Amino acid sequence: MRELLIVLLIAAAGYLAYDDFYKQRPALQQAQAEIQQLRENPAPVTSESRRPVYVPANPPTRPAWFQKRLDESGSVLDTARQHIQKNERASTPAP
Repeated sequence: MRELLIVLLIAAAGYLAYDDFYKQRPALQQAQAEIQQLRENPAPVTSESRRPVYVPANPPTRPAWFQKRLDESGSVLDTARQHIQKNERASTPAP
């Protein structure tokens, strides 16, 4: 009985897979035809189809307050990385 149930489940899964493939078959054939057509007749690349690339002449500089904040946070991170010996107390970094 158990084997029969397994065979029926496999048959149902096979039927559903075949039915799904059969429904998708026209779309697959159409996609393959479009791909074949594009391979045979590729679209020409013209200068109008290319988009211009924007490259700033003068890259923006960071504001002074931001650069100061970066410098301060870098020093705090450096002090936090220092190793502490067994007998030393850990110092808390400045906020």
